[in-house]
Amino acid sequence: MTDLALDPLSAGMGLTPNQADCMRVIQELMDQSGVCPSYQELADELDLRSKGAIHRLITTLVDRGYLRRHSRQSRALEILRRVPLPTVEPTFVLSADLAERRGQ
Repeated sequence: MTDLALDPLSAGMGLTPNQADCMRVIQELMDQSGVCPSYQELADELDLRSKGAIHRLITTLVDRGYLRRHSRQSRALEILRRVPLPTVEPTFVLSADLAERRGQ
């Protein structure tokens, strides 16, 4: 069983870290391509070997109101509730900040 305390952001959403990661990957891939990723694409992105594990994650996200399945259609998920995506500063900004702190 996953400990929600390991990821405070996902705990605030009522999701395990794996569920939150799955939701983030779905959002990112749909934002990039406009198409829902396949179970195999999700398994590859999340480093999971089993499409069954993806099915369980998706089912939980549907049950918790984050996604909706459209029956009888392939790749037919709709995002109902978005999760926050991690923000990353560009590397050069971090490098400049570090250099400034070191007096360089």
